[in-house]
Amino acid sequence: MEILMKNSLPLYKQIIMDLLEQILDGELRPGDRVPSEHELSSSYRVSSITSKNALTELAEKGYIIRIKGKGSFVNSAEALLNIPDFTHTLQQRIVMKAKTIGLIVPSMKTTIDQQLLNAVEMELAPTEYILAISITRESQQLESASIQKFRESGVSGLIIFPTEHEMYNEEILKLNLSDFPFVLVDRYLRGIRSSCIYTDNYDISKLATLHLLEQGCQHVAFLSPDSHNTVTSDRINGFQNGLYEQGMTVLPENLCMIPLSVTDPAEKESLILQYLKSHPGIDGLFCVNREMAKYAAHLMTIHQLWNRYRIAAFDYPDDHRISYISQDIGQIAHNCVLELIDSIQNGRKDHHIVVPARLVPAHT
Repeated sequence: MEILMKNSLPLYKQIIMDLLEQILDGELRPGDRVPSEHELSSSYRVSSITSKNALTELAEKGYIIRIKGKGSFVNSAEALLNIPDFTHTLQQRIVMKAKTIGLIVPSMKTTIDQQLLNAVEMELAPTEYILAISITRESQQLESASIQKFRESGVSGLIIFPTEHEMYNEEILKLNLSDFPFVLVDRYLRGIRSSCIYTDNYDISKLATLHLLEQGCQHVAFLSPDSHNTVTSDRINGFQNGLYEQGMTVLPENLCMIPLSVTDPAEKESLILQYLKSHPGIDGLFCVNREMAKYAAHLMTIHQLWNRYRIAAFDYPDDHRISYISQDIGQIAHNCVLELIDSIQNGRKDHHIVVPARLVPAHT
């Protein structure tokens, strides 16, 4: 009995499709040897008749040539291009590659990541471009590999959300030097010329800090992963200048920076609690991101500390007692897509586009 594969195709048809896929992708090139009947029978666990039928049909259609005593080989490029089905499919693939935009993100765990993906896809929907995505899991090595893979596949351009600790990536520098169309989202990278679209981190952080002081806080702490990227730097500067503007001295103990080497959530929360216990004068917290806000809110609840602290945070609308900064992800995505498509079609111009955010006060 003949085994049926996905899409209810007879297995010899599936073998044909798989081999054609390899030829179209360039894995099997003109003159390359094609797996023998015996090798195909072993790989697909089918009879020699089934594998022979697959190779016979490929030969009849001109995709391969069979040489007695030597084996089967991919036909010449000239012969392949004379096969209407082959050229039609190849042209479709070329068009598809030329109309694809790659989105590289560090994770899909946060609301911001998910909102960005959704917003970029919606912005691209009415255009002629489609979206491909790669998740780097906060690894610069995976980020580099994703850039290389996308470029090799022939994408038109890239939107890159750099990793948390990103300061420099050689592959991004190569994009820059080759004038390949790409846009950085969420931050800029010092020393690398590129188009960047990001939130006005300095101004909104300063505004949130002043808001905490207006709420009666006397000593505000900045709570953040110990990242040295431009996002964190701009938010620290906004925080510090908010304090300076009110004549307050900014001391090292105003910064609670969680080492990046600490990955366990319980350990991060424990470090924050230790900080609060060792700095009893702190009465306000500025949380640099949603993760830090989540830990702070949990500590406030389980230790019944809500009456002692005021909190402002980026991207944390989950608790009405926390003032939160709402980033305009839709506008960021809109600007990303417009900037990238313009770069693809008209050449790179490398703009920095800063998108305002808004502060939503807590409801106590």
